[in-house]
Amino acid sequence: MVAGIICIAWTVLLYATGQNPFGPKRLMSIFVAPLAAVLAEWQLRKRHRELATLGRQLLVGVLTVVLTALLAATGMYGLARMTGPKLIEQNRREMEQVVRAERANFMKEKGGEEQYERTLASIAATPQGLAMDEFSKKLILGLLLAVPGAIFLRR
Repeated sequence: MVAGIICIAWTVLLYATGQNPFGPKRLMSIFVAPLAAVLAEWQLRKRHRELATLGRQLLVGVLTVVLTALLAATGMYGLARMTGPKLIEQNRREMEQVVRAERANFMKEKGGEEQYERTLASIAATPQGLAMDEFSKKLILGLLLAVPGAIFLRR
């Protein structure tokens, strides 16, 4: 829960300081979920070493990542609803400019045109889209790092 609150606080801090809370700087909090999962797995091993089997370590890691991602996405949704559509539209325009500036790099790759179009289409334009983007990024990276942490920290 603390990790999710940290993610929300980071987004609110970006908004309070006049930064774009939906832009690339919010991704700096993406490592909070995996860090929280590994920390929770480490605490399980430290406090209950006899219970620290691979299955329990995985369960603790996955549960921590899901709760962190869910809380962070809820905070993102609430902030997006509070700030209104004007800021979301501004973010969408900024992200489109970034993607269009990288068009040449997309075209160098095989299937680059389709990837370019998918990237443009996937830019979130609603509070639900922003929350889903926040949830999915934190969940995927969190699970990718929680699994090796559970394997390493098992008894």
